[in-house]
Amino acid sequence: MAKSGAHTVLAGDVYATSDYPEFDQALAAFLKTQQVAACEPQSAAIAVAGPVRDNRAVMTNLGWVIDGPELQKQFGFRVEVLNDFEAVGYGVPELTDDDIITLHDVPAHPKGPKAVLGPGTGLGEAQLFWDDALGTYRVCPSEGAHSGFAPRGWKQLMLCHSVERELGHVDVEHVACGSGLVRIYDFLRRDEPSQYPGVDLSRELDPAGVSRAAVDGSNPVASEALDIFLAIIGAEAANMALRGLSSGGVYIAGGIIPKVLDRVKQGGVLDAFLWRASRFHEKVLKDVPLHVVTNDKIGLLGARAEAVRAAKRVTQES
Repeated sequence: MAKSGAHTVLAGDVYATSDYPEFDQALAAFLKTQQVAACEPQSAAIAVAGPVRDNRAVMTNLGWVIDGPELQKQFGFRVEVLNDFEAVGYGVPELTDDDIITLHDVPAHPKGPKAVLGPGTGLGEAQLFWDDALGTYRVCPSEGAHSGFAPRGWKQLMLCHSVERELGHVDVEHVACGSGLVRIYDFLRRDEPSQYPGVDLSRELDPAGVSRAAVDGSNPVASEALDIFLAIIGAEAANMALRGLSSGGVYIAGGIIPKVLDRVKQGGVLDAFLWRASRFHEKVLKDVPLHVVTNDKIGLLGARAEAVRAAKRVTQES
C-alpha cells in the first residue's frame, strides 16, 4: 500500500494463497493490519497472473475469482483488476535512470511507442502507446510470447526442431523463459555431445543452476546455452520493436536477465537486437533504445500508478 501524494510505501506483506479459500479474505486480512487500518483507501489496483476481462479475473489453479465491481461493493473503494504484466507495462513510465541499464543508448522519441518483455518463469510481453487523454502511456497487454519462435542460424533451427518434436509446436516462450533456458541446455547436451569432450553431460540443472554454471565458467554446455538464450531474448526484443515501431524504447524486465548482467554486457543481447544483417537495422532498429530493468518492483510501481489514477478519478467524480 502506498500514499498517493508522496508515493511512500506504508505497508507490505506476503499472504500464502493456501490460507485463504477466497481472494477477498486475503484482502480483508491485509486491510486489517495496523498500518492499513489507520488509512482510508480510496482505490486499489490488483495485478493478477492471468487474463482479465471486464475488470474481472479467474485464477483457475486457485479457484479465486477477483471481481473488481464486487470487491468495490464489499470494501467501499475503487478496484481496478489488471494482468500482472500489464502492471509491469504501467511501471515502465515510473522508472528512473537508477532502475535501468542501457544497452543501446540512442535518443528516445518523445511519446513514442514503448515495448516491454520479461523472461522469468514465463515470458511476458506488452506494448505501450501514448494517450493524450490520460497524459501518459496506455498499456496493451499481449500474448505475444505464445507466437511462433523464429530461429536465427542453423543451431537455433535445430533447437526449434528439437522442441517441436518434444511439444508439437514451438512458442517463443518455450525457449525464452526459465524452463526454456533448461530446454536449450538439455538440447545441447543431448544433441551435441561430441562438442564437449570430457564434460559430464549427464548432469541435470534447473534454470538457476544453468545460469550459475554459465556465469562461473564451470560448465561449457551451460555457457553456450545461456549465450543462445540471450540471443533469443535480443531477437524477440527486436521483433517487438518492429511490431510496435517502438521509438520510445524497448525494456527487458523479468527475473533472469538482471542476474546475468555481466554476460549481457558482453553484447549478445544487443547484437541480436540490432540485427545488422537485416535491412530493418538501418530502417528501424538502430534508432530504438534498449534497456534492462534492474528494479524488481516494476510491477508494484505500475499497480501503484494505476491505483493513484483510479483515486484521482474518484476525486473527480465526487
